[in-house]
Amino acid sequence: MNDASTLRPKVGMYAFRTPDPRRLGAFWAEVMNLPVSEYSTDDLVMLDFDHQVAPITWMFERDDSAGHGPTRIGLDLTHDDEDQWRAIADRAENAGATRKDEHEDGGVRWIEMTDLDGNPFRIFAPRPT
Repeated sequence: MNDASTLRPKVGMYAFRTPDPRRLGAFWAEVMNLPVSEYSTDDLVMLDFDHQVAPITWMFERDDSAGHGPTRIGLDLTHDDEDQWRAIADRAENAGATRKDEHEDGGVRWIEMTDLDGNPFRIFAPRPT
């Protein structure tokens, strides 16, 4: 018998399609505090390609048709430290993100934002105990 965990796939890479890979890659490198790969080009930018910092590579591929329709995915970020989760939102805003709204529902708090291409993401406070 197979244990369900042995059949569960893992995320290997986050891939974004964008008209400007360098611009969007630099934004997410700043927000996530990840290194830009030396192998990056104007058409393909990779963050933490060799997994020096995190287990997942972020990739930004040139696609001139991207950003002209509804997005299909949004990222949720969090931090375990009560004092740091808002700092992530501030860092994203300083890097060019748009802060849309702040929410609280049943003790769960988050900030709704969009990146430079309009992709939605949220930054959550630590989970309530």
